[in-house]
Amino acid sequence: MTTITDARHTDLYVSAATFLTEYGLHPDPATYLAHGYVDLCLAAWPTASGAELDLATRWALWTWIVDDVFDGEMLGESRQTVGEFTLSLLLVAGGSTRPGHADHPALHALADLADDTSALMPDAWWQRYLTHLDDWIHAASAKLLDFVQPQRTPTLRQYLMIRPTDGGMLLAAMWCELAERCVTPDWNDALVQSLLRSFSTVGCLTNDLAANDSDTFTAADALRTSTSQALPPAQAHQQVQALLDAEERRFWWLYTAVREDDLDAATRRLARSLDNFRRALAAWTRESTRYARYTEPEPRPIGAELTR
Repeated sequence: MTTITDARHTDLYVSAATFLTEYGLHPDPATYLAHGYVDLCLAAWPTASGAELDLATRWALWTWIVDDVFDGEMLGESRQTVGEFTLSLLLVAGGSTRPGHADHPALHALADLADDTSALMPDAWWQRYLTHLDDWIHAASAKLLDFVQPQRTPTLRQYLMIRPTDGGMLLAAMWCELAERCVTPDWNDALVQSLLRSFSTVGCLTNDLAANDSDTFTAADALRTSTSQALPPAQAHQQVQALLDAEERRFWWLYTAVREDDLDAATRRLARSLDNFRRALAAWTRESTRYARYTEPEPRPIGAELTR
């Protein structure tokens, strides 16, 4: 991971702390940033600088904060409250309303992020970003209401329907475009789309393998509930690790094809940035205090399945 020897570290850390403090997004910004978010962004975007790096980092922080809001703050709220929060996010992102004085801090930060981004980036890019942001908000809400709140573990089909969007990796790909100034004109190209899907899968599985035991919306849990073999947790974890290993090889294959194909130079730079991001994410999940390394749970007492 990047260390404080990176000349960009101080400015980006101060900007990140100011962002969290100014909008009241976290009660203890220093503790939150100690998880290594700034180092992650610096490692992911090694050639980025200036307003683009700053804005991409703020988007990453905002997204991770709102993800925590869905998984934590909203955990005990009613469907109506969750729905109202979700709708407010969608409306503010689209610019149809601005938050009032008493609205959630994430809404105020989102309104200003939207203004800053739409002023800096091409309109076509911003509209594309809004589409993926809306998808992510809907998926995060659905995961909370349909699985996390009722404590339901998804089937493999349900996981595969929600996780690629809820994982937010297409947003991360667009942060790469923003930070590294490599907006691709080939986003919808079939080969580029294959690379993006592989990037998303790698990111989701990497995060899932590092998740805390309390998180039941993971590939391992979905695999356990969907298999007739009733895989124990350790074996399900090993299967997901094998899936990740295979997907990383597939990503390399697609990455090589994009880099060597006759595509726009910005597209080839984006491919390199996606590779940097996935490497930085893998290192971060191994090292960050946000994650707990996987440990096999204690054996369940006999008869536990009958009382679950």
